[in-house]
Amino acid sequence: MRGVAAREEVSEWQKLPAPLQHQFYDHAVREADKCVGFLRNLRQKLEGLRGDLSFMEVGEADWGDLRVAVVDGSCPPAPDVRHGGSYALFCTSYKVFEGVKLVDEGYRSGMLFVENIASGLSSRIILRLLMTRLERKSALDALEKGVDWLIVDGSFFGFRYRCRGVEGEDIVWREGAEGGKIEEYRVSGMELIKEIFQDTEKILKKSVAVVKRPGTAALDGHLIEKRWDELRDAIKKAIERGNRLRDVLGDILRSVTTSLIDKAILSIIMPRNRYFMYDHLFDSPGDFYFYSFMARMCQKWIERRVGEGKPLDYSALFADSVKMVKEDRERKRNIPKSIFKKYYNMLINDIRRGYFRANDEAPACCFETHKDAPLEEVLPYLIAFNNPDTGHPFPLDLVDEDVRLPIKFVREFVQEVEAQVLRRADADLVRDLFQYLNPQKKWGY
Repeated sequence: MRGVAAREEVSEWQKLPAPLQHQFYDHAVREADKCVGFLRNLRQKLEGLRGDLSFMEVGEADWGDLRVAVVDGSCPPAPDVRHGGSYALFCTSYKVFEGVKLVDEGYRSGMLFVENIASGLSSRIILRLLMTRLERKSALDALEKGVDWLIVDGSFFGFRYRCRGVEGEDIVWREGAEGGKIEEYRVSGMELIKEIFQDTEKILKKSVAVVKRPGTAALDGHLIEKRWDELRDAIKKAIERGNRLRDVLGDILRSVTTSLIDKAILSIIMPRNRYFMYDHLFDSPGDFYFYSFMARMCQKWIERRVGEGKPLDYSALFADSVKMVKEDRERKRNIPKSIFKKYYNMLINDIRRGYFRANDEAPACCFETHKDAPLEEVLPYLIAFNNPDTGHPFPLDLVDEDVRLPIKFVREFVQEVEAQVLRRADADLVRDLFQYLNPQKKWGY
């Protein structure tokens, strides 16, 4: 019996000192009370919102003959940092399916070495951009296999957020492809950005992008628009009562909005085998960006307008949201103006975003397509050939698992480099060069 007791699993909670255990228990109780109240108020808002949204049923279609490719990539988040510099690895793969049958696949790999004098932030951004570049190359490889559709991981232009600060960098890395061919590349950061944009444009019309972690809150923006008069009147009454606006404005806004991202809302209210497109609710495909930005900026915008003595005019709020979305993307992304103008127009006018729900137990899945893409052809595939645990297309989860590089693999890779060098160079110098910059990190993962 003693042996059985010794093997009983000890929870992480029990590993904490007793005072911390009690404090965190109290935190949990208080948070539960807060959640109960939030959920009671949420139900009514969601019922009202449900009536505003159009959930289209996905019709029956024979997708068994579709030839579909999926593409994904991987790069461990923590590079292996030694005295000589840091090693970072990345890889991509495509898989081609005919119906449910895997018929072809391909792999690419890459390695980036960064000297210790380089910026840690820029090197991480560059690594992600290089992985995106390799994903686009794998996508082009897959298109050459004569596929009907291509499924990619992540928003088509999601990499735009990683373009900042790398345009002047000189980037050197190596790539490998099947057959053992290894090539070294050297480009400027600006050239890398241009190449990714160009390759993304090449794949658009035959692709579906699955956005696994969207942060969009456009439905709250819609609720603000719908109930703007109610909001404005509540704010006016609060000011007349002598309330300080900053103390009450958050509660006034929360009385109207859900405080949830769209994926959470749609995962609650959208039935199985249905889909929703933002351009069925808003005027243009990219308007959801404006509504989402409006939901996030609304509180500060109201405080500023009241402080300046200006009227709370909804048209002014929306116009400022449109202006700030464009200025924010143009000012902060360091994208050449020639590229920005073209991609911004595509982002707002040509790329549709929506959600589909394949299983009752899985969340809604966010996706993007070109405006001319025939949804009636690809949606039956996305819903029928779906992973019930994640709600994503099953082939995409398969390739994601296939290319995922474990963090410890980077260490093993560097050890292999060290072993190869030891055969040909001064052993003491090699060991010093390959020592960890921070020895604690050796045991940190």
